[in-house]
Amino acid sequence: MGRRVQRTRYPQAVQELKLQTQKLLGLSNDVTVSVSELTCREPGCPDVETVVAILRDGEKPMIARIHKSIPDVTLDELKAAFDLRLGT
Repeated sequence: MGRRVQRTRYPQAVQELKLQTQKLLGLSNDVTVSVSELTCREPGCPDVETVVAILRDGEKPMIARIHKSIPDVTLDELKAAFDLRLGT
């Protein structure tokens, strides 16, 4: 199996995205915010995608996708991704 390489700025960027998401959506501390980065090698899909998921007990997850790596996601892009999900 491949070894996972720790990239510079990722832990801080993940924490920052989680905090920005909580503040943006007015989430309480008991709501889980998951931030992950996926890569795709399929034709037609983006090379990399950041996925931010809001996880609440007993509810379907709310997921926002941004076609950038985690450290490159801006607050405006995060807001736009959730605006699309919320229909605002």
